[in-house]
Amino acid sequence: MNELHVKIQELANRCQAILNAMRSTDVYALRGPSSKTKIAYERQARQLLHRTLLHTEGGLFAVAQSTTRITTFRKRLVALEHFLGSEQEQLTREMSAPVMHAAEILHLRFLLHLKHLQALQRLRQEGMTGERAKRRSKRQSLAGLPANWRIALCKRAVGGRYLFSLIVLALTGCRPSELVHGIDVWRGKDETTGKLLINFRIRGAKVKDSQGQPLRTIAYDTNDPHPLVVVVNELLDTQPEPRVFAQIRSAVNLTVEIRRLARSLWPKHAQSITAYCFRHQFAADLKANGDDEAASRGLGHISAETRRLYGTAGQASKGHRLRPLRVEVERPVKPRSRGPCTKWRIEPAS
Repeated sequence: MNELHVKIQELANRCQAILNAMRSTDVYALRGPSSKTKIAYERQARQLLHRTLLHTEGGLFAVAQSTTRITTFRKRLVALEHFLGSEQEQLTREMSAPVMHAAEILHLRFLLHLKHLQALQRLRQEGMTGERAKRRSKRQSLAGLPANWRIALCKRAVGGRYLFSLIVLALTGCRPSELVHGIDVWRGKDETTGKLLINFRIRGAKVKDSQGQPLRTIAYDTNDPHPLVVVVNELLDTQPEPRVFAQIRSAVNLTVEIRRLARSLWPKHAQSITAYCFRHQFAADLKANGDDEAASRGLGHISAETRRLYGTAGQASKGHRLRPLRVEVERPVKPRSRGPCTKWRIEPAS
């Protein structure tokens, strides 16, 4: 083995050591990405490396830092780790070939590869160093919309494949991913009150041992005059049994369709309307009904702290507000803790 081959082997070992060290921390570890995701990773990494060639100052570190969104920064790191890991495998195969062609070029490629890996390692160690943009809540998108915006959007969807999904989205405030799992909708008599109810059973997303509701049921009185409840009631009347199953294939496609419908209705509205706007409006309605804990249960949370991130009571309209009769969950909702700025009232001594 000549001197150049020894140098290439040393570079390969240094590169592999950096990759092993990064993967052992499991901060941005890959968890079996799909083939489609792998393609997206490779495309993004190549774009970043191409931009590195155009920006000599700061190199890959500066290019990856050129964002104000932490989510974009993290996606860049994952994409780079995936791409550079694949690049390491390719270079190792070329180095281990029975006959190593163009050893000088392979040596230069390993040097550049090592430089990129060192930049990625530094990015992971230092994190995002630039100023971060403030995240805008989707509840801000509700400002300026008409009070009946959900009804208007559902009417615009008539004839499309997402009409019933939009109605379920509005009546339950579910996550788009929960519609992918599927939601049971049925009509039945309540054994306690004798009332006839329309029930929506949702299998929760983002559920862990100490997070989220595995299952929640939201029920409306069949006599509720809200137009969306009336439509569901009429749909159930057409079934052999008063039961249907609401499900979509793609949460992304649903949001794309909602954006399209909203733009056609309100072209001058500043912010885009997405599936999560329904979730914020649902929370606003339940808060306006005077039952904040019902908002937590309806959103599928087990911590009352989380509901403060969703719609406010002031965003609910009296005439178009949803009024679920009951919201049942499997896990109790943990009450809000008193923050450091909470003022305690001290009773005078008697």
